[in-house]
Amino acid sequence: MRRVAGFGLLALGVVVAIVGAVGAVAFGPDDRMTTGSREIDTDARAVVTRPAVLARYGPQVSVQIEVPDDKPVFLGLANTVDLDDYLASTQRVEITRYRVPWSVSTKPVTGDQFLPAAPTALDWWLEQTSGVGGAQLRFDLPDESVSLAALAMGDADLSGLQVTAAYEVPGAFGVSVGTAVFGVGVALLGVVVAGLVPAVRRRPPGVETPGLTDDEWDEPWLETDPADADTWDDFLDEEAVPTGAGAKDSRAGAGAASRPAKPPRRRLRPWSRRAAEAAPDRVKEDA
Repeated sequence: MRRVAGFGLLALGVVVAIVGAVGAVAFGPDDRMTTGSREIDTDARAVVTRPAVLARYGPQVSVQIEVPDDKPVFLGLANTVDLDDYLASTQRVEITRYRVPWSVSTKPVTGDQFLPAAPTALDWWLEQTSGVGGAQLRFDLPDESVSLAALAMGDADLSGLQVTAAYEVPGAFGVSVGTAVFGVGVALLGVVVAGLVPAVRRRPPGVETPGLTDDEWDEPWLETDPADADTWDDFLDEEAVPTGAGAKDSRAGAGAASRPAKPPRRRLRPWSRRAAEAAPDRVKEDA
């Protein structure tokens, strides 16, 4: 059961990480998902979107249109009802569906070649702009049904029309990166739960040496008197003598005559309670 749960977490983490990575690549550090420059094949004087294309609420949209030969163009956002009434009898191309990054479905509608009135003379546009050879409009999607229209003014048409659109979602890049990192973490957890790699285990504590405590190691040794150590002169003064009773007496006499009297030993100063207890026995042995 644990192995099944681990593989489930692994699969979920991989999917979440892929979704986050795709979002981060699509929006980029500037939080913009752009379509790039796309051509719409038409010779009509109007290109208009249906309400489903701009049905999202909240994101900021940037649309730029370009036409060759410096033709005058108009780009405007309006309520769908007002725009349908305005272009009801005009030849146009309707964009019925849009999928990111760029997949559109269009429908041509027949009608009059000329617009019923100059678009700049109308006052019901929510957002509008115009230019020669191109125009650019940036707006936030409202919570009502709206449509976007690209219109040719004067005697010109929209042949050779190039459209570049971009969705702007503030913070989308950061959220996408965070989602990808979270997915990687879930995947790693799934790997550990499934037992594909061993989990990190804590090392058991060391075994203390029996019979010894920390206090005993910390106590200092007894102070050593330099007079207790044998010197090189003491070694040279010792002479080899023959064995026997006479040799023993002569060695005792010679040693007593040649070596100076041994200096009195200084009592050792104890450094701890344990050393103080051992000090009297040491003094007795030296005496």
